[in-house]
Amino acid sequence: MKASHYWQFVKLKATGQCIRETISNAREFFLQQFSATDDLDAVPELTDLQIQKQLWQLRQNGDAIAEICLRCFISNQIEQTCYLIANQFGTVHGFRYHDLLVFVLNDYIERHQNQSKFISVTREILDSFEPERSNLATWTSRKVKQNRELNAFLLEHGVYLVSDWAILNDTSPKQLERIYTEFYQTAQYSIQQTKNLLEAYHAVYRMDRLQSRLNGSKGQCPVPTPEQLQKIYEYLVANHAENHVVPITLTNILDKLQEMASRLRQYRIQARGGKSRQISLDQPNLAINPETLLANSEDENEAFAFLAAYRQQFEQSLEKAIAKVTDIRHTKLKQRSPVQAANFLTGLSLFHCRGQTMTEIASEIGLEAQYQVTRLLKLKELRSDIRREILGILREEVIGLVKFYADPSQLSDLDQKLDVILQELVEEEMECAEVESIKSKGIPLRSRFAVKLCKYLLRVNAPICKEALHSSAG
Repeated sequence: MKASHYWQFVKLKATGQCIRETISNAREFFLQQFSATDDLDAVPELTDLQIQKQLWQLRQNGDAIAEICLRCFISNQIEQTCYLIANQFGTVHGFRYHDLLVFVLNDYIERHQNQSKFISVTREILDSFEPERSNLATWTSRKVKQNRELNAFLLEHGVYLVSDWAILNDTSPKQLERIYTEFYQTAQYSIQQTKNLLEAYHAVYRMDRLQSRLNGSKGQCPVPTPEQLQKIYEYLVANHAENHVVPITLTNILDKLQEMASRLRQYRIQARGGKSRQISLDQPNLAINPETLLANSEDENEAFAFLAAYRQQFEQSLEKAIAKVTDIRHTKLKQRSPVQAANFLTGLSLFHCRGQTMTEIASEIGLEAQYQVTRLLKLKELRSDIRREILGILREEVIGLVKFYADPSQLSDLDQKLDVILQELVEEEMECAEVESIKSKGIPLRSRFAVKLCKYLLRVNAPICKEALHSSAG
């Protein structure tokens, strides 16, 4: 361990430069607590985990300096994680580790006692940390790699931070068949062989993985062992040899699994709006994505024009869907009770634009309990209706864009795939909104869905939303 990581705070300047700041009171506090020498060497008697447990307990008891020590450590780990990601993928995919830091290195040490309502990535990591279950370095690395904005950036550059084995674990045979059929136009015979291999992998590797998790094992999915590969081969022979669909040997099972994972990874990157890898013209079977449709266009300006128009259309379609669905819901409530209708808009505002809980909203609008607010707002139903509406609007508009920009020979293929592509993109957007609605308390929601909804509510005279729009703009 390096003791100075507990008092050196890594931060970004306004210019984007990454610097280290020594926090004097954190250094003094740390040296006092752990009897370290003043030569900045590691504390020899204690491990990082032991130090973190003690600091975490002090923080739980209200010690602000102990929290600063932990935040210093996290800031160093965030920098290191971004460096490792960039070192592994940056050269090939065209980014540097400084490009990653802007998404996750957003903490700052307050100079005064007044607490800001802003929840930095570092605070989120610390608030969710459980020292009995993990060490802080591992937990920080995991949370950084799960960061939504960082992953969106990486997807744009063709990087999807999930191991091959995790991808295979959470892909069902039904999903695989759909992907290979609709995006790769693979022959049914080959699809069946691939499904058989996935089934065998699940029967052996995934079952072993589930068992190890039940026994308390954590961490990333490791490469299958020779014993597991042997069992996968034996499963294939025992269950599918009679169908003559096992053109595979024990020696190439690992290659076949990695090939399958690679295709599934590429599909996920494209389905989430990421950058597709470069392919030769003798591989015409890959998916068409609205974001990558014109990637091989000879006219680069035309490609950029299409992308700009598509992104603008997505934003407009989301706004239209929110307005239409919310208007319909408000009108129906108004016919029954003008008071309920007003409470509906106010409740939406308080939840999305202030981040208030259902209990707090109940008090504000004169209801007795949180369940009455939940029943009034019906947020899951609202998001579901908006999801359906945006798909209908967006499909028509994107088809129009494609017809204007794309080669007519691509249109028949695109028409068959567009529903699946758009559904993936919209599902991703709405899932982010749902996850945020569960986790965010006390601060305005910042997802694209929440910001658009607040803009709509402001337009229909729900002034509570002003602070959320100001926050998101900042």
